[in-house]
Amino acid sequence: MRIARPLVCLLLLIVLSASAAHAEIKLNGTVSNQMRLRLLQNDMPEDYDWDFTMLLSKIDVILRAQDDERTARLFANIDFRHDPTGVFENDFEWRLREVYAGYYQPYYSVEIGKRIYAWGLADEFNPTDLLNPEDYRWFISVDKTDRKIGVYSANLALNYENFNLQGVVIPVFEPVLLPEQDSDWRPWQLVTLDSLVGAFPDYVDLQEDTRPEMTANNAEVAAKLAGTVATVDFQLVYFNGFDDQPTFDINIIPDPNVVMEGGKPLVLREEYQRYAAYGGSFAFTVDKFSLRGEGAYYTPRYYMYEFDDSLMQVGNLFAAFDLMTGLADHTWRVRKPSWSAVGGVDYRSGSELYVNMQYVHTQILDYEEDLLYEENEGMVTLKVQSLLLDEDLDLSFQGAANVWHGDWYIKPYVRYKLTVDLAAEVGIQLYGGDEKTTFGDMDDNDFVYTLVEYAF
Repeated sequence: MRIARPLVCLLLLIVLSASAAHAEIKLNGTVSNQMRLRLLQNDMPEDYDWDFTMLLSKIDVILRAQDDERTARLFANIDFRHDPTGVFENDFEWRLREVYAGYYQPYYSVEIGKRIYAWGLADEFNPTDLLNPEDYRWFISVDKTDRKIGVYSANLALNYENFNLQGVVIPVFEPVLLPEQDSDWRPWQLVTLDSLVGAFPDYVDLQEDTRPEMTANNAEVAAKLAGTVATVDFQLVYFNGFDDQPTFDINIIPDPNVVMEGGKPLVLREEYQRYAAYGGSFAFTVDKFSLRGEGAYYTPRYYMYEFDDSLMQVGNLFAAFDLMTGLADHTWRVRKPSWSAVGGVDYRSGSELYVNMQYVHTQILDYEEDLLYEENEGMVTLKVQSLLLDEDLDLSFQGAANVWHGDWYIKPYVRYKLTVDLAAEVGIQLYGGDEKTTFGDMDDNDFVYTLVEYAF
């Protein structure tokens, strides 16, 4: 399956190149550099040190081709990145973000290739936007449009007046990208799991990257009905596929012969579970205000239980084996349904002021107190943007606060267009809250940044 991916990419690029010879071609993109300085707080609250947490240079190239009648179109997006701070192997990475071909008619369209979808009408946090995994190696400090990872898929869309019905088939599963074990962005739940592995270094059989194979039964399917009734835009969504975030199955083999023969009695297997989701979203505008809502129900998925601290404090290998033997029939995870919803309001006064406020809520149903995740997570999000000086100056603020657990983040920034094609940006991103919360866990990752971007 891993060999199939580059072969598919190569085939699509060959088709793109051959077709482009007889089509209208447009090439554009951006060249950018982002530098981040992390604020490292020492023992004294007012005492900070600095280190470079990002020195990212990126070239993003977009190629479009279409025939004279614009019925057949081809699209490719590839970016090249260099960052010497250790995020990429050999400091360099390239990504084929999208490459697909499409045929478009008034009442239907067909697309095939590697595609990024944008489902849902809420802002940034979309419970129904489930088709694309995301790159979480920098948590959510990168914009969602850049975090999204393309998936190999085929989609058919039917159009009639104000309505659109789209069906998608994804034959090749793609997981999220998570921070490495030594990354400061690694979430505390994975750090806890790392500690379990570290407590039994000679006994753990860690089986990673066990993604579903490319078979007909493992294909993911999704459908979206979108339209407008009166002044209300709506979407209804169905998804049946794999959770792109892994869970772990822990099995213990309480047989001393396994150890005597050099085996490992604790098997920790990374798994991706299948589930279904049903949801929808709406948006409508009244004067300068827009109201949005989006929600989804998710059929049962596995959630891990918390690990007993005694697991991380074994004195020797014999004690470790005795402890594991006693836990041979222990249950480490349980399946629970869940739901997520977003509601918000926008206010826009020309280009001078835009304000977006939302409440985002997720809940695990039939909750048990000793799960590794909280029953409720609820965030208030805020975006404020003001475009001044003929829209050359962008003064913006965005942030979120968890009303259930008190953690938060803020990101104020200033962006200025030096020319039509050249822009510079400077900002700061800060996190706060208790250690085992979504944003409080990232409290050591506060940073200031500069960004220079040239469009061509």
